Amino acid sequence: MKIGLMGYGIVGRSVASILDERKDTELKYILELPEKCVQERMVSDLDIILNDEEISVVVDALPAIHPSYEFIKKAILAGKNVVTSNKAALSYGFEEILTLAAENHVCIKYEASCGGTIPDITEAVRLSETNEITACYGIMNGTTNFILDSMEKNGSDFDETLREAQKLGYAEADPTADIGGFDVKNKIAILSATAYRGFVTTDFPVCGIEKITKDIIESFKKKNRMVKLLGLSLRKGERYALGVVPVVLPLTSLEANVPKNFNIFTLKCSNAGDVKLYGQGAGGYPTADAVVRDVLFMGSDIYSRPYFLNQLTYDESILTGTGYFNGNTKRGTLSELLKEAGDTFFAFEPDFLN
Repeated sequence: MKIGLMGYGIVGRSVASILDERKDTELKYILELPEKCVQERMVSDLDIILNDEEISVVVDALPAIHPSYEFIKKAILAGKNVVTSNKAALSYGFEEILTLAAENHVCIKYEASCGGTIPDITEAVRLSETNEITACYGIMNGTTNFILDSMEKNGSDFDETLREAQKLGYAEADPTADIGGFDVKNKIAILSATAYRGFVTTDFPVCGIEKITKDIIESFKKKNRMVKLLGLSLRKGERYALGVVPVVLPLTSLEANVPKNFNIFTLKCSNAGDVKLYGQGAGGYPTADAVVRDVLFMGSDIYSRPYFLNQLTYDESILTGTGYFNGNTKRGTLSELLKEAGDTFFAFEPDFLN
């Protein structure tokens, strides 16, 4: 199998390293900027990769929406199977990209875009064959989990812990996508669409962790509670609701005890019950491992082409619970409570988790 790789950052270099060690794959091209083409197999023109009939899979390890979104579509139209780790680009054009792949009879796989090395996408597809998946939720961002876990364990301030996360490489210099909840927003949308077999909106409530202080964490801890940033997704028939928000959890829950930069995903299934998946949600080699698994199993199993046949309707009224803000609690929908909280600290206790 001969492969073209787009992007040579942390994930791209790790993908290349793993592929180069295998005898059943050949990384023939790496797409790079002209000034960075320092290897013989590096090219700066995507068409060189797409016009090569030997290339059967194009791997996208680029970091942002553009040009990844345009390059993925171009690869599909060229008849190439695609594997992507780029959650931002995929979420941005999810329905368009998946529809285009089906129309052109190629496969697009995206395990690494949602949870690093954790096989939540694969399991969502397989479980949806024998179950109606009624909810997806979990800790989907290692940076925010590291910050909240450290604040709880060490009694440290938010800003201090964020700086430590940046020093260790868990947080970017600009951490907005992580601490603001936008990284999780992309992931919960991708996972929900896959699990529910229908395309979902990207317009739903998002609240990050910027307003959480050590005093807030300590006050919940005294009540045997912990706050974690969760992606939330609930389905009732053909109605669904999504959200990203700090969630109040009992200290005895698995989610409350997920340490450092680890992630945990839960799929609630009609027959299988709750299926929980735990592991490294980011990082060069863990993410690259998921990419290479997608490459190796391209077209060989049920996951080769997820189904998106259900016509789903977004209904924010089904995602209800208790909101914590201004030192008070109040019941309502996530959307209503977030609006009422305004710029103050807000946390949510969803009814469907109780």
